[in-house]
Amino acid sequence: MTLAFEASEAIATRFVDAVQKTFEPLRYFPFSGPARDQLAPGLRVTFHSPYAIYYLPQPEAVVIVRVIHGARDIAALAERGAFT
Repeated sequence: MTLAFEASEAIATRFVDAVQKTFEPLRYFPFSGPARDQLAPGLRVTFHSPYAIYYLPQPEAVVIVRVIHGARDIAALAERGAFT
């Protein structure tokens, strides 16, 4: 399900704008987010409360892998391959 479907397009747009602002410093310092190598090699995380945003720093981009609500069981998701 998407946020636009569950809530509204306006709410989804505001969320995307907020995530973009959260990622602005990571454009310059992509390795500043804590490493989460136990979930997937090279994976890092940043937060936009209550969401954890998992990403991979690449030479030319920062790739968002998953955006997950903080109440979710991250270990269970990782076991099911959610980060690979």
